[in-house]
Amino acid sequence: MFFKLINNTRIIIVKIINKIKSGHPGMPLGIADIFVIFWYKYYKINFKKINKDKIIISNGHGVLINYIMLYLSNIYKLKDLLNFRKIFSKTPAHPEKSLYINASTGPLGQGIGIGIGIALKSKILNNFNSFFNLFNSKIWIFCGDGCMMEGVSNETTSFCGNFNINNIILIFDSNNISIDGKVNNYFNDNIKIKFISLNWNVIGPLNGHCYLSINKSIKLARLSKFPTLIIFTTIIGFISPDKSNNEIVHGTIFCKKDYKNILKNYFFKKNYKKKIFFSNKKKYILYYIYFYKKKFFFLLKLIHKIFILNLINIFLVNYKTCLNKSTRFISSKVLEKICFLKEIIIGSADLSNSNLTINKNVLPILKNNFKNRYINYGVREFGMSLINYGIISDYLGFSVCSTFLVFMNYMYSSIRNTCMSKLSTIFLFTHDSFSVGEDGPSHQPIEQLQALRIIPRLYVFRPFNLIEIIISWFISLKLKKNSSSIILSRQNFLNKINFINLKNIINCGYNIFILKKNKIDLIIISSGSDIEICIFCYNYLKSFFNIKIVSIFCTKIFEKQKINYKKNLLNCNKVIVLESSNDDYWYKLKTKIFFILNVKKFGKSGEENHLRKYFSINKKILIKLCLYIINL
Repeated sequence: MFFKLINNTRIIIVKIINKIKSGHPGMPLGIADIFVIFWYKYYKINFKKINKDKIIISNGHGVLINYIMLYLSNIYKLKDLLNFRKIFSKTPAHPEKSLYINASTGPLGQGIGIGIGIALKSKILNNFNSFFNLFNSKIWIFCGDGCMMEGVSNETTSFCGNFNINNIILIFDSNNISIDGKVNNYFNDNIKIKFISLNWNVIGPLNGHCYLSINKSIKLARLSKFPTLIIFTTIIGFISPDKSNNEIVHGTIFCKKDYKNILKNYFFKKNYKKKIFFSNKKKYILYYIYFYKKKFFFLLKLIHKIFILNLINIFLVNYKTCLNKSTRFISSKVLEKICFLKEIIIGSADLSNSNLTINKNVLPILKNNFKNRYINYGVREFGMSLINYGIISDYLGFSVCSTFLVFMNYMYSSIRNTCMSKLSTIFLFTHDSFSVGEDGPSHQPIEQLQALRIIPRLYVFRPFNLIEIIISWFISLKLKKNSSSIILSRQNFLNKINFINLKNIINCGYNIFILKKNKIDLIIISSGSDIEICIFCYNYLKSFFNIKIVSIFCTKIFEKQKINYKKNLLNCNKVIVLESSNDDYWYKLKTKIFFILNVKKFGKSGEENHLRKYFSINKKILIKLCLYIINL
């Protein structure tokens, strides 16, 4: 049966690629033997069940073979295959997260981290749920030589081996070819020894075209008490006598001669269809209600993202403690209350005590022990963000990952992927400006705020005081198909709450003070820790001029407000924007007389006051600028 079925699969691959005149046939043709046997013998394919196996194709250009298996399993239709790589189809060029595709992949190596995140989440949930085995599935990750070359694969597999996340089977398609040719010209790592040193169980190298070896190795891998790597040596483009074992076949279209030569040795008589059994979840739910009512309600909360927080109590309890402290400290106090929610998973890339993310309500997970919900990722920022993608990919509960804002650059690709996949997670970044001082330009963020704000579906919050931080966390937890980033300061600064109007503050753009006159002489717009200077300027000049201080702590939410609200808020032709970044967003608010006081160069190592003078962002400069613009 498998011989005919595998041949059939390979013929479909060739026909689809030739029909649409686009695609990557090399990897699907080479891995067909492995993928078909895995799919039909070992993969729990039950898509409508909570407890289902997950497939992550890290080398996502080969996703066509997954689509073909979905077609042969009566899930996709022939028209879906014929629409491969077409706009709005179910079969995009690289995997895009959907009901049947578990993660968006494409940039090589990232799927490994995502799969490890999914496996870790299953371990944490299964610890809660061990009586019913709702989350005891296997995570199958497929990767190639290119994935192994990417540094992030080492970050994440090292993390996985350290914590012994043993519900993972990583299948390595080692065909020794990449786009530039034979990989042994530039990649000669001993993958077997490397993974053994990372505390993985390693099977192989084995012949990836031998059915017996494939079957035995996968059977062994499922019984392993360690994360398992299976190394298969395959021939890229296996079916093609003319182009196999060559870099050309990676992204080729077969000509008539190639196609005839392929058909000479392969035949197929019928399409084998696999029947899908959609199990009934009611038996699990009824069992929960009868025996474990508390855990049943927790499961409902987890699935529907229901959470109850007493925001007024959080405010009243912390107001005095948080007065004139750094926003990272204020956020840590709010986070303590949020971490009472058992469905939140949080972690930091070796900066827990700097980001202030760990507290008494969340304890770190340990090797072979997944009872807790705090993750020490180690110095692995990129790996952390990919694992975080995997953690939230099932849409259950909440997840937070944290590092310094300047190190966001390591994570940028995966933040983009998280937002593209319509996942809701929280990226918490501290040390928000050059005010980190003596650490120097390598640790002083300049362009990061703009880089984050331009990502679609990412809400960037840069709060100033306790009330703004509470609202930032509340909105972030409420998001369903968007992610958020909360930007916090390291340094303490004056952040007294002068005026509370929740109706306006929740719009993420509001006037900090109550206005005594209708006529406005000047508007100063700012966010986060920069508002301290604006308030000093206001207090200095308020006896002579009517100055409005506007806090816009989330630009995307402010942009969504009604036109009249924005007009009434920015009702003056004279505007100064102050922000310790080089974000060009503020030019959207341009009025008749408009000035942006920001940062256009990298920093220096030195004290905060000296740096403010160096960047020309201090109280003295701002007062002079205000007087100059008012008198124009």
